[in-house]
Amino acid sequence: MRTFIFALAAIIPASCAIDRAGAADGLPTFDIARNCNEETAGSDTGTGNGLGSCTKDETDAKNELEKRWSQFGGSEKGFCVGESTTGGEQSYVELLTCLEMSTGQLSNMDDQ
Repeated sequence: MRTFIFALAAIIPASCAIDRAGAADGLPTFDIARNCNEETAGSDTGTGNGLGSCTKDETDAKNELEKRWSQFGGSEKGFCVGESTTGGEQSYVELLTCLEMSTGQLSNMDDQ
């Protein structure tokens, strides 16, 4: 019985990694409006630009990812998609940052 439990403990994470890698074939679809609403909810931005700024940042990151998605390797994509969706949050900014850090391909989105 103990051997079965240990085998199961090894199989489950491996299957999750395979699922994440398979999902990494295409750019994931995140709900930018929902995520920015959740991110800025309850925050006192003073100027009210928090939601607009979040939406712009996420949209810019998504556009950059659409251009560069094929440049990233499958293992990096799988890992970073998992990292950028942890805890139910989904962020193109986090996904792009993770991919750039894992491959050393830093961009200057602010310069665009």
